[in-house]
Amino acid sequence: MNGLAEIKVIVFDMDGTLYQEDSFMDRYIRYLLEGTELEAETEAAIREAASILSGEHAVKLGHFCHHEDNVVLVHDGGRFVEALTWEGETVDQQEFMKRYGQLSLDDPGHHYMGDPWGIVEAISQKFKISKEKLIKAYDRVREEMILEPYQFSCHNELFEAIRTTDAVDKKILMTNSNEQSGIDFLEYMKIISYFDEIHCGADKPQGIQKFFQSLLDQGYQPHEILSIGDNPWNDLYPVKRMGGRTCYISPYSSVELERLDLRLHSLDELVQLLNDIQQAKEEETVRYKA
Repeated sequence: MNGLAEIKVIVFDMDGTLYQEDSFMDRYIRYLLEGTELEAETEAAIREAASILSGEHAVKLGHFCHHEDNVVLVHDGGRFVEALTWEGETVDQQEFMKRYGQLSLDDPGHHYMGDPWGIVEAISQKFKISKEKLIKAYDRVREEMILEPYQFSCHNELFEAIRTTDAVDKKILMTNSNEQSGIDFLEYMKIISYFDEIHCGADKPQGIQKFFQSLLDQGYQPHEILSIGDNPWNDLYPVKRMGGRTCYISPYSSVELERLDLRLHSLDELVQLLNDIQQAKEEETVRYKA
C-alpha cells in the first residue's frame, strides 16, 4: 500500500481482526441444535460449516444467505447475479430474476457470509433456528471464548504494535459485538487503553458509513482514513465507496471480486503493516523538520 505516511485515522474491527479463531464454530452449532428435533443433524452441520470455511463447499464466504429460501445469492458489481442451492445447483435464471434479481444487497431478508460467525448464522437460517435460540447460543459461546478451556490466543506482538502506532491522530475500535461482550473481550486482551475511541454494537455496515462521514465532517480527507477488518461487507466496502483505504485480513478464501487496497492473511502481516505506517509517519516528520 502506497502513501502510508498520509494515514491519520485507523479504524479496527475486533473479531477476526485483532484475533483469529474459529474453533468456536463447532460448539456454536451444537448449542443451536441441542434440544431440537434437528439435533441428530449436528455432526453433519458441523462438517458442512467446516467445508464452507475451507472453501470446499459450493456455498462460499462472500455469498449472501437468503433467510426464507434455502439458497445463497452471488453478487457482482453491486447486484445479485445468481442463486445457488446449498447443494451447489444453480437456480433457473428465469426463477432467479423473478425472485431475487431485483433485490438490493442491503435488503434485510438476507445476510452476508464474510466470516465464521456469518457461516454459523447461515446454518441457523438453513435449519430455521429461532432468533432467540441463536442469540442464546451466541452469548454462551462468547462467554466461553475468554474462559478456560476455550480461551482464544492473544497475539501480544500485534497488541504492542497497536499501542506503539502513535504517530496517527486516532485509533478507533468498531465492533458489532454488543457492549458487554465487546468490553469483556477487550479487557481479556488488555488493550482497551490502546484506542482513542471504542464503539461496540456499531451496526456495521451502516454504522461505519456514518462514522466515516463524521470523520470527513471533522476535516479528514478520505485517503487519510484506513479501515482494517475481516468482513468486507461490514468493515471495508462502505469505506472504499466513500474514498477511504481498506485492508482485508482473513486466513480464509473468499469469492469476493471487488478490489480492496490490501489483502492480508495473518496477524503477523498486520503487525508489519502497523510498523510500516509508524515508520512512514516518523520519516515524514523528520523530513518536515529538516
